Amino acid sequence: MRALAGLTLLMAMLSPLAQAETASAPAQAAKPIFVGKPGEAPVPVVYRWLSDRIADENGLFGYPKLVLTQTGKGEDIRSVDVTVVMDGLPDDAVKTQRYQLRLDFVAEAWQIAAARQDWQCRRAGKGWTQRPCQ
Repeated sequence: MRALAGLTLLMAMLSPLAQAETASAPAQAAKPIFVGKPGEAPVPVVYRWLSDRIADENGLFGYPKLVLTQTGKGEDIRSVDVTVVMDGLPDDAVKTQRYQLRLDFVAEAWQIAAARQDWQCRRAGKGWTQRPCQ
């Protein structure tokens, strides 16, 4: 039940972010979602931002598979996409949870500029949805 409440809260937090992703270019210069430490690589920045969503207060997790993928954007080494997939969740409705993040290197640190969260449901189709699974 705690996990489901956490998902609902996180969805409320990320919903405006998903909408902001489709905004015009001037809106993209908005305040970053999270700023890493100088010298910290993109994946550790993402992991720190998601730490309370990836594991509980004891560092325990409830999924058998966690995949973090970092993808560069060609020759632009100051912008990357990181995808985090938690597969096999012990929830009767949610099978997999995914975060898609865009990070930009600004002022000597990686910053999360955009974030999106979606799920694969056990009972619905195989695709991804931004609506909580029933």
